[in-house]
Amino acid sequence: MKLQELLNEIFSSEDFKNKKGFLINDKGLPHEMIYGEELENYKDRILQTEEFVNCEELIIIKHPVVSDANGNPIHPKVYKVVNEDQHTFKGKCYLLSLALTPKIFDPKKLYEPVLDGACITPTIYDPQTFQPKKKVVLEFSPEFTQDQYIYGLGTPSMIDEAEKNAELTLRKQLHETLDRVLDNPENYQVKGEEGIFVRGFFDEVIYKNSNDKFDLVGIQTEKQTYNTVYFFEKDEKNSKEGEVSLVLRTTPIPIELADKFREEIGVDPMKITREQIEEFLENNK
Repeated sequence: MKLQELLNEIFSSEDFKNKKGFLINDKGLPHEMIYGEELENYKDRILQTEEFVNCEELIIIKHPVVSDANGNPIHPKVYKVVNEDQHTFKGKCYLLSLALTPKIFDPKKLYEPVLDGACITPTIYDPQTFQPKKKVVLEFSPEFTQDQYIYGLGTPSMIDEAEKNAELTLRKQLHETLDRVLDNPENYQVKGEEGIFVRGFFDEVIYKNSNDKFDLVGIQTEKQTYNTVYFFEKDEKNSKEGEVSLVLRTTPIPIELADKFREEIGVDPMKITREQIEEFLENNK
């Protein structure tokens, strides 16, 4: 099973069907996303997909910032996975989230016939009124009426009669096609590209259609003069009575103080406060 097929199955299940039509859930996440510890419920099935079949160890992470064995921050990377450009995640895999991508339509193919020389475009919003619209496109040849009669083989009245009959035939065909489109709109919808977003970091990421390999992503390899510290802080604007909303913050500290900071304060953004950082910097000027 492909990973996208698994996600489609999960999101169409009873647990998720009541979420359709809404963009954000009560946790502030898109509904068609499985994030953090929620992935634990599907861990075994994820390992059975084509994309993760070569994963030696799948580790579910709960936060967008974690540390490697040396305490260096690692930032999960987002991979867009579509069937035409298959990814395989190998080795040790750290997974933060899985989500469906929105449907993406090629502007050059919006009006290309899908069936019977006809198509229904995706919803397009008027830039002035934001009113949603769709278009039914019927394709036909303007030379159809001429092709129905060989000129020069009859009198002018016979040619006129043939042209009228050809026009009636064309109108009849277009009406019949329009009826089929309206009776079975799902057969004529312009198809968009769908895929999934995989967010995490992995020992290896291999593209099925190429020989490209990517080492563990997210670790800073260039020489830096500072280290980034991550911490959570209360979001006063979005916090409601009885609820606390947190926002992830960052601040730089000199690279030469990184080891000392890890020893004294740690690296868990849930346990670090702005006050601790400011006090540490003040004491180590």
